[in-house]
Amino acid sequence: MQGLETIFARNCVVKRIDKPTAAAFMAAAHRLGDTGCRYRYGLYVSRSTGAAETEFEAGTLVAVAEFSNARRWLKEGRKISSYEWIRYASLPGVRVTGGMSKLLNAFVEEVRPDDIMSYCDASAEDGGNAYIQLGFELEDRIERESFTNLKFRKKFTY
Repeated sequence: MQGLETIFARNCVVKRIDKPTAAAFMAAAHRLGDTGCRYRYGLYVSRSTGAAETEFEAGTLVAVAEFSNARRWLKEGRKISSYEWIRYASLPGVRVTGGMSKLLNAFVEEVRPDDIMSYCDASAEDGGNAYIQLGFELEDRIERESFTNLKFRKKFTY
C-alpha cells in the first residue's frame, strides 16, 4: 500500500448524501461502480492536523458507504432487521484511516440494525481483515467458477 495518501477519519464529518453524489463518487472510486441502496453516507474533510496525513481542502468528500434497506424475518419469536453493507470506497489513492468505522458507526447510530452483513472479494488485498477489525465475523465462503467471496456478519444487541 505504498504511495497512498492518508487522511484520518477523526478529521472528517459524516453526512447523509444523495444518490447523484454517491453515484458519481462510486463511479470514480469503486471497481463495481454505484448500486441501488437505501442509505448513503459520505465522509467529508473538516480539518487537517497536518501531522502524518495529506492535507485536503475542507469539504472534500473522501469516502462513501452504501447500505441496503432492511430485510426482515422472525427468528425465535423476535423480528430481525438485517441490512447489507453494499459498498465502501475512498478516493483513489487515498487511505482514510478509521473511515470504514466512522461511516459504519453513523449508520448503526441512525438505523439501529439487528445485524449487518457484507461480502468481500477473497482476493482483496487485506483478505477481509478490515471487517474482522470492525467486529464482523466470517460467516461463509462462497466459491464460484470465476471468483470467491467471503461473507461477513456483525450482530448488535442494544
